[in-house]
Amino acid sequence: MKTFFSLLFLSIVLSTGINAQTFEISGQIRPRTEYKHGYKSLLGDDVKPGFATSQRSRLAAVYTNKALKMGITLQDTRIWGDVPLSNKKDANGTALNQAWAEYKFCDAFSLKVGRQTLQYDDERLMGGSNWTQQSRSHDLAMLRITASKATMIHLGIAYNQSEEKDTGNVYTIPVNYKSMQYMWFHHDFKSLGISFMAINNGRTYMEKTDQKIAYSQTFGPYLTFKKEKLKLNGAFYYQTGKNNNNINLSAMYASADVAYSLAKNFSTGGGVQYFTGNDQVDPDNTKDHAFNTLYGTAHKFNGWMDYFYAGSSHGNTGLFDIYLPLVYNHNKFTAEFQPHYFNAVASVKEKIENGSKMPSYLGVETDFMISYNVTSEFNIQGGYSQMFGSETLHSLKGGSINRTQNWAWVMLTFNPTFFKSEK
Repeated sequence: MKTFFSLLFLSIVLSTGINAQTFEISGQIRPRTEYKHGYKSLLGDDVKPGFATSQRSRLAAVYTNKALKMGITLQDTRIWGDVPLSNKKDANGTALNQAWAEYKFCDAFSLKVGRQTLQYDDERLMGGSNWTQQSRSHDLAMLRITASKATMIHLGIAYNQSEEKDTGNVYTIPVNYKSMQYMWFHHDFKSLGISFMAINNGRTYMEKTDQKIAYSQTFGPYLTFKKEKLKLNGAFYYQTGKNNNNINLSAMYASADVAYSLAKNFSTGGGVQYFTGNDQVDPDNTKDHAFNTLYGTAHKFNGWMDYFYAGSSHGNTGLFDIYLPLVYNHNKFTAEFQPHYFNAVASVKEKIENGSKMPSYLGVETDFMISYNVTSEFNIQGGYSQMFGSETLHSLKGGSINRTQNWAWVMLTFNPTFFKSEK
C-alpha cells in the first residue's frame, strides 16, 4: 500500500511537470463612503441627504493549465451597520460572484460555462458594472472562436429559471432576462478596431394569466482608432422587436468621442451621446422609442451622479449628452474633470393639466475625481460632483432646483495576491 501511494504521488509530480499550470488566490476589500445630497435625483426641499459606507469583500481563485481554466469568486456586499454587532447571519450573506470553467479544444475554439462577467468594447451594452459593489454576472455558456490574432468571435446563450422545476417554465425574477443570446465580432487592423454586437434579449410579460416572452434585438458596430496622440471611438446601435411590455420597439443610440494628448501627462477631448426617447407632447402609442442600455456599465456614462440610465428614470424622453473630459496623469496619480451638458431628445410636457411643451435643456453636471496608487495592491480614490438642474429636469424627476445638488465619495481598494504558484 505504501508503494502504491508513493507511485501515485510520483505520477502526480511528473504530470505536473509535463503540463504547465498556474494557481492563484487573490482578494479584495473595497469600502466606499458616500454623501448623497441629490444623487440620482434632485433632493426635495424638506428631504435630508444620505450618508453611508458600503463594502465589497471578495476571495477569488483561478486555476489554469494548457487546456483548462477555472475561476471561482466569493463575494460579500454590505452597508456598515446593516447587521447587529453580535450577528448570527449577514443581511445579504456570501454569494458567488463568478464560478466558471473554460476548456480549450484547440487554438481556435474554447467553451466557457457558468456564472461569469461579460465586458465588451466600451461596456455600453455589456459590462461588469464594477462601480456597484455587487457588480453584474451572467449564468450562460459562451463559445470563443479565435480565427486569428486579429479576429475574435464570441457566441453566448442563456436560459434562466428561478428554481428547478419538473413542469412549467414560469420565471419569477422580472429584472432578469428569461432568455438571451448574443454574438460579438471583433477585428483589429493596424490603427483601427472594428466590433459588431448583436443581442437577442427575451423578457417575460403577462398576457391574462399566461407568462410569455417578448424578444428585442439590439445590434450595431463599435469603432476605435488610435494613432500617436489621437484616440477616436464611436458606436451606433439600433433596437427593434418588442419591449418587456410586448410593445413594438424602434430605438437608436449613437456616440462619438475624441481624446488627444496635449502633453506627456495631460489629455483632453470631447464627446457626444444620443438616445432616442418617447414624446410626451405628441406620444406614439404604437411604438416604444426609448433606447434600453440592457446590461452595460451605466455609471461610466452620462455623468457620475447617475441621473440617466443607471437605475434612475427620467421619463424615457431620451438624452443628448455633450461632455469635455480633462485628464492629468503623473506616475501613481490621476485627476479627471468632466463637465456634461444634458438635453432631452423627445418633447417634455409640463406636469399640469393641459401642460405645454417645456424646453429640452435638462442641466449641467460637473464631475471631478482623483486617484492615487499607494502600491500595486492599494488604491485611494475620491470625487465630487454637482448637478445644476433645470425646470425641465425638475418636471421629470421631482425634487428642488433651488437646493444645492451634489455628491461626494471616498473609496479605498485593497487587491492583495495571497498565493501564486507556477509549475
